[in-house]
Amino acid sequence: MGQELERRTTAEPARQVDPSWPTVIANTVRLWVGRHHRRQAGRQRLVLLLSALVAMALGAGVTLAFTQRDQAPPASRLADHGQSSDALQAAAADRHQAAAWIAAQVAPSVVVSCDPEMCNELQNSGFPAGQLMELQPSAPDPLGSLLVVATPVIRSQFGTRLASVYAPLVIASFGSGAERVDVRYVAPDGSAAFESQLATDRKNRVAAGEQLLTNTRVQASASARQALLAGQVDPRLLVTLSALAHQLPLHLVAFDDPSPGVDSDVPLRGAELGAAAPAGLSAMVTFLNAQQSQFAPAVARVTKTANGQSVVTVRYDAPGPMGLGGS
Repeated sequence: MGQELERRTTAEPARQVDPSWPTVIANTVRLWVGRHHRRQAGRQRLVLLLSALVAMALGAGVTLAFTQRDQAPPASRLADHGQSSDALQAAAADRHQAAAWIAAQVAPSVVVSCDPEMCNELQNSGFPAGQLMELQPSAPDPLGSLLVVATPVIRSQFGTRLASVYAPLVIASFGSGAERVDVRYVAPDGSAAFESQLATDRKNRVAAGEQLLTNTRVQASASARQALLAGQVDPRLLVTLSALAHQLPLHLVAFDDPSPGVDSDVPLRGAELGAAAPAGLSAMVTFLNAQQSQFAPAVARVTKTANGQSVVTVRYDAPGPMGLGGS
């Protein structure tokens, strides 16, 4: 007997569990009946009390069921939240990439228009704050800037007029779908006048490319020749290379443009130039860095290609002029 008491004393106490509503009702009814079963007059009150308790139990159960249903979000609501979060992350990534590209590729003297959030991103990326034109929701147009960063906010603000009236040319694009960010060239005289000038500009670039290829001091790879004859080379490069060819022989290795999503009408702003000897490469860099005004490149240095060839990499800032002498 003593050992049994000791085991009961040292055993871990059983966890107390809150009684359920049916148990509470049963205990209440049992106590009521125990106290008042001899009182015949109280039977009617017992029936009334039992009915009230049953109604309370049913009401509590219904309330709990509805509360749990409201607290548990439907699967569709969770899915929508996930999609919304993904869209916000994609939009933020597109803005960041566009800002980094503009800070690295666009001339710091260019005026860029943007919505307030994008302007803040550009400033954080190092683009001069004084060259940013913030477009408030009430702004009627992006005129006064040379480039406009077409975020979803800007596209919604200006609608189809953005491309059809103000900024017809995409010089870089980041992302896809509704969240993408386009960097657009703002035509000073409007999109209609700009579109009518495109054919003339390309014809002028084709003529300049053909003339460069007739120079006996110029050698060109197959891809470089194709770009020149198609009018795909930036006018600043055409003028500068023509002048350089009068100074020393050069080999046109390739033309390129580090601009994702660029329109086919945008000329290539970069080139790789080869020489017969290392001294020729140094002379090219000296010549290129001595250029003035719009013909001064943003980059001119000796680099190596993927196959180990030493070349001069030259690149001009965006946006370039569409005509040989215009802006």
